[in-house]
Amino acid sequence: MQMPTGLSMKQRIEQAVRTVRDRYAGTPAVGLVLGSGWGPIAGRSGTSTSIPYAEIPGFPRCSVEGHAGSLILDQSWGPLTAILQGRAHRYEGWSLEEVTFPVRVLAACGVKTLVVTNASGGLQGVEPGELVLIADHLNLMGDHPLIGIGGSEGRFVEMVDAYDPGLLQLAEEMARKNGLLLKRITLAAVTGPSYETPAEAQMLRMLGAQVVCMSTVPEVIVARSLGLRVLGLSLVTNMAGRAESGGKTHETVVAMGMQRAPLMERLLRDIISRL
Repeated sequence: MQMPTGLSMKQRIEQAVRTVRDRYAGTPAVGLVLGSGWGPIAGRSGTSTSIPYAEIPGFPRCSVEGHAGSLILDQSWGPLTAILQGRAHRYEGWSLEEVTFPVRVLAACGVKTLVVTNASGGLQGVEPGELVLIADHLNLMGDHPLIGIGGSEGRFVEMVDAYDPGLLQLAEEMARKNGLLLKRITLAAVTGPSYETPAEAQMLRMLGAQVVCMSTVPEVIVARSLGLRVLGLSLVTNMAGRAESGGKTHETVVAMGMQRAPLMERLLRDIISRL
C-alpha cells in the first residue's frame, strides 16, 4: 500500500494510529522490530492481536520471505509490546520515509523503547549463528530517513549513544543469565539486495564494522529523532564476501533464524520483561 497522498505526515500517522486503536485499545510501552529469521518468535501467546500491514493506512507491504507483514500487540512479554513482524526494505523500492513510517506510528501509539533485530553478514570477529549486540553503526545506504522532514528538531538528531547504554547493559545481563556472551559490535548498513563482494567486505572491515545488513539503521535514526530508547540485536547468518558451500541465499538466512529461534525468544523475553 502506498502512503495516502494529499495528507501531511502528521495526518498519515494519526490515520494509522486510529486504525490500530480501533483494533486494540491498550497503549504499548515497547516496540519490537523482527527482521529476517526473527519473525517466528512473535504471536505465540494465543492472546495477541494481529493486524496485517495491508489493513493499516500508510504501512509498506513486505515482499521478502520471513517478513510476515503484521503488527502484533501482545501482553505476554510483560509490558504491552507492539511487534512489527517483518519490515519493508529500501531495496524493495520503498523510500526511507515509507520504510520508517511504522516506527513513527509505534511512537505515536505510546512506545518509548524500541528493540530492533536483524540478520547480518559477518565481517570480522564473529561467526555464523552468533547473536551480537549493536553498539554503533555506519549508515552507508546513500540516503537518510530525515531528509525533507521539517523543523530542526526532526533533522539534527544526536546519535552519540544511539543504542542506549543502559539497555546494552541489561541485554548483557540477561544474556549471561542464559549462558550467553553477547559481543558489542558496529553494524554497517547498505542498501543491497546483492551480497557483498570480497572487496566490499574488506572495505567495510577497514571502516571498522563487524557485521553488515540491509536494514535497521534508518529505523534507529527515526526512533532517536522521536526520543525513543533503542536496543539492537543481530543474528549473524553468514560471512560476508566469502564463498560458501551452496552459496548464500535468503533461505539459508531464514533457516538460521529458525534454528536459533528458541534462544532469541528467551533472550528477548527476559530483556523486555524488565523494561
